[in-house]
Amino acid sequence: MTAPQPGSPAGSRSRGAHRRRIRIVPIALAVAAGTVAGTVAVLSSDDGANASTEYGRPDDRSTAPHTVAPADGATPAAEPTAEPSATKQRSRAARYEAEILRLVNKARKEHGCEPLHNDKRLAKAARLHSEDMKARNFYAHTAPGGGPDPKERMEAQGYEDAHAENIDAWERTPEGAFRAWMESPGHRKNILSCSSKASGVGVAIGGKLRAYWTQDFGYK
Repeated sequence: MTAPQPGSPAGSRSRGAHRRRIRIVPIALAVAAGTVAGTVAVLSSDDGANASTEYGRPDDRSTAPHTVAPADGATPAAEPTAEPSATKQRSRAARYEAEILRLVNKARKEHGCEPLHNDKRLAKAARLHSEDMKARNFYAHTAPGGGPDPKERMEAQGYEDAHAENIDAWERTPEGAFRAWMESPGHRKNILSCSSKASGVGVAIGGKLRAYWTQDFGYK
């Protein structure tokens, strides 16, 4: 989703046969499709579509972030398989994180935007969220029980100018996650926003949905 908001914009691809379940949480967000103030669509833990979140500029906090709900049809979880060691997973995840940023900056250059610089605070916020989704078996911008939203998670790492967040699950490769985001209007908007200057990517490999991807964006 853009808190996004991994939350998912209209137009993202289908991931399976069954329909998702969405619960409505009363926070100050708006649903992109229809601009319904005061609600945000949150995926239930068994959903597998991607999602995005976007926050207004720091000097225009009256502009509420928008959230786009994922397309119907999350893909069922894969059968459990043996996972590599934690060290190997972390090493592979680090390569995937760098590749996501490379792909994003390549697309931004083609779109006429400056490349995003990697911010360690955003990267830590993104990584912790992906690892949390994997460990607690949920898929949403906000953890079950009313955990911090994307902006609050970025601020907890010392980054005060949050712009947006994309999340995804199920895709096994950086190319797959990036392609899924670019095929979804809300995620694509976050990636190609020239207002963003910084980014942090976090990947957690394994879990019910195979891999969890988070990219946080900042204004500075």
